[in-house]
Amino acid sequence: MKLSLLLFALSRKLRRASRHVEQMRGRTASVLIRTEDRRVGQLFVFADGQVFSRTGGHGDGDVALTWKDADTAFKAITSEDLQAVATTLERGDPRLEGDLAVAQWFSSVIRTLKERSPAQGSLERIAVIGLGKMGTGLAHNIQKGGFDLVVFNRTPSKMQKFVELGATPAASAREAASQATIVVTSLMDDTSVHDMVTAADGILAGLAPGGIHLCATTISPEMVKKLTDLQRDHGSHFVSGAVIGRPDFARAGELVTLMSGDSQAVERCKPVRATYSSTTMNLGECAGLTNYAKLSVNYFAVSNMDLMGQIYAYSDGIGIDRAFYGRLFDGIFANPTLKMYAAKIGERKFATEVGFELAAGLKDLKLMRAASDTTSRSLDYAPLIIDKMEKAIAFG
Repeated sequence: MKLSLLLFALSRKLRRASRHVEQMRGRTASVLIRTEDRRVGQLFVFADGQVFSRTGGHGDGDVALTWKDADTAFKAITSEDLQAVATTLERGDPRLEGDLAVAQWFSSVIRTLKERSPAQGSLERIAVIGLGKMGTGLAHNIQKGGFDLVVFNRTPSKMQKFVELGATPAASAREAASQATIVVTSLMDDTSVHDMVTAADGILAGLAPGGIHLCATTISPEMVKKLTDLQRDHGSHFVSGAVIGRPDFARAGELVTLMSGDSQAVERCKPVRATYSSTTMNLGECAGLTNYAKLSVNYFAVSNMDLMGQIYAYSDGIGIDRAFYGRLFDGIFANPTLKMYAAKIGERKFATEVGFELAAGLKDLKLMRAASDTTSRSLDYAPLIIDKMEKAIAFG
């Protein structure tokens, strides 16, 4: 009975929130929440800013979240932990059937509904270093989450909008780190992160013992080991927090974050990464595991993009309308990021709405190849795609 009333109240709260919760606008999706015995259930339908619901444990949705029992569902949905629903999804209760992307989006909506300035009273002060496309989204949500924010970027104009909302600007990475307990970096590559940490006016020069460097940049596992050792010798901590998603996902707080490192440091970072992530996966104490995992995820994505390109080239060569494969990919790839790339490749939109520069993609591919060369030696496509990327960059 408690869960039935909760789901009814949730439907009313979602209807009220649809007018001002950013990630609900323009979204069309359906989510069925039910217990395993089907005695309790509610179907939520989201359509262009409106929310409809229907009571009952039977039926279909884009995703069905089937809980073992009503008590477990009630505790997760009402928990003060903003990530409770996402955490239970990772554990397999509820059982997920259907579109994972919709489930992640729904858990981010629930998290938003729970937010009541979660960082108020927090002793942590957060510095974000690197305000590019991804870093801007991270800083936006960290500030929105109520944390006391310090920002540093080598192009000072990028700090202005955060300063206008109350953030403290820093003149260097050292100054930013000296005012923070957790430093989040969103930079380009191994070199930029290493230099930002070790320079005379860098992070290590300013971060107090016990502080944390939370790195959201895709870097090599070898660099992670170096940075972990540097921070340990300094009396501070390095936490890998690589993110999966595009800049628009960062802005909407719907990134997937992979985390690893010292367990207590990872736990301290939990409220911070919860502001910009809909899902977090903890890979354990070895910080480098996150980066091996992130490179494998990127390799999967880029391999599929290359295969799409091969098939479109095949269709051009034999005279099949590209629209045929467009419809095929639209049905096969439920993940919205893959669907977006399928459309961009099919329509040859390589230079518009760019979320990721090819040079940055080439850097990631080289990291993937290096990781494979020193471990399984199994990523056979990597050299081929690197060659194509280098030719594309040379072609302009």
